[in-house]
Amino acid sequence: MPLTITLTLDLHVHTNYSHDGHDSIEKILKSAIAKKLDGVAICDHDTMEGFFAARKYVVDNHLDLIIIPGIEVTTSESHLIVLGLEEGLEKGLSLEETIRIARQKEKKGTVVIIAPHPYHPFRHSIGNLCTHSGIDAIEIFNSRYFFGVANKIASGKATRNNVTAVAGSDAHSAECVGLATIEVEVETEQKPEHEAILRMIKEGNVRIKSCKRTPFWVYFKQLL
Repeated sequence: MPLTITLTLDLHVHTNYSHDGHDSIEKILKSAIAKKLDGVAICDHDTMEGFFAARKYVVDNHLDLIIIPGIEVTTSESHLIVLGLEEGLEKGLSLEETIRIARQKEKKGTVVIIAPHPYHPFRHSIGNLCTHSGIDAIEIFNSRYFFGVANKIASGKATRNNVTAVAGSDAHSAECVGLATIEVEVETEQKPEHEAILRMIKEGNVRIKSCKRTPFWVYFKQLL
């Protein structure tokens, strides 16, 4: 059997390329490394610019950190996380059309579509559409909650419908990177690439590792 390595990843991270992101690429990635993450998915709102900047920063500084391409795209019904594409998606399209276009652009089965914070009442959430056949995974733990009720609803929905469960910090500042993480195992024959990680997630070979909520003081600071 091939040797494998376990990777710890945060699948939902924002930078200041998001309209509501607070910290630079440098701060975000330094935080990920300090917290011993193997990789992060940069999922800025309706733009891929943060991903491209993060990938360049890692290459230029010879960092041992996997950058997964991502976007949190605004559809007419909800937000949707799409991992694995290296080009943007148009905002404002229907959920169905967004999924169709993402699949059309998919190569080698390495696009993963996630329903983020599906039951949060104030964050353009997808609700019961999280079990749509075009969605690969449900974010059952999102760190940006004061209370845990919406996460529990999402977890139950994923379990009852046999949908892959993932977690993400939804970090909008450096200190929150890594609050919620997942683990995947990939073969160690070569340096892990994001495609191998996404294939494992798409196949359901993923474990949730950490589930910590965003501290209250972070919310307070971001309101100032």
